[in-house]
Amino acid sequence: MIEILSLHPWLLAINCAVLGLIVGSFANVCVYRIPRGESIAFPGSHCPSCGHDLAWYDNIPLLAWLLLRGHCRYCQGKIHWRYPLLEALVGLSWGYLGWHIGQPSLALAEGIILFTMLWILTGIDLETMLLPDILTLPGIAIGLGFAAIDGSWPDAAIGAVAGYSFFWIVARLFLFTTGKEGMGYGDFKLLSMLGAFMGWQALPFIVFFSSVIGAVVGAASLALARKGMGTQIPFGPFLALAGMVWFLWGDAILRTYLHYLR
Repeated sequence: MIEILSLHPWLLAINCAVLGLIVGSFANVCVYRIPRGESIAFPGSHCPSCGHDLAWYDNIPLLAWLLLRGHCRYCQGKIHWRYPLLEALVGLSWGYLGWHIGQPSLALAEGIILFTMLWILTGIDLETMLLPDILTLPGIAIGLGFAAIDGSWPDAAIGAVAGYSFFWIVARLFLFTTGKEGMGYGDFKLLSMLGAFMGWQALPFIVFFSSVIGAVVGAASLALARKGMGTQIPFGPFLALAGMVWFLWGDAILRTYLHYLR
């Protein structure tokens, strides 16, 4: 089976996408339950409005939400659009990883785990402004574990330490000059996790890209909402997006930068 998937990247992409949709359904469970301190395993899937247990056919990714027209079968409570969106994002990202990498490999497993964790963290941060330690700290350990296997652990170790230290220094300087907290410790740990997965070489791009996108989105949100500059905007999703971009195209970005630098 592995040989067949290696010969046909499109078949690998389809299999990854289907599995990603299923895992995307589990990702929704994590986004809902982890901030509430609930078990992600027990009880089984149930409607958050009425608490009724859901049948297996009510949990079919994307299809169930469409057939039920975004409402619970039992209480007709509205099912948030986040559920099908997260399922689709995880499925599409898994499928693209399968196509991009092209064969079952350690790199594919690493990408799948990293992207899944980043989507879950993004969902939680958007809803609660939190990046839970229960995800970021194991994420750092997993990234270092992959690096130990492929021999890149020195870069990963430096990346993990540098990622946390950089944002810590920035936050201390911001606090010293303004008297206000400008960034949560969850962002420190998320950047450390990205450094552990992809090495210190990824950090300059991740910090730059996430800051630019965050500034643009933040300015647009403030202008549209007409809120004051004290309004908090989660930074985790921008870090996650930058990390995904570097994982997929980091080598090409680095080659392009060095080409123009020369």
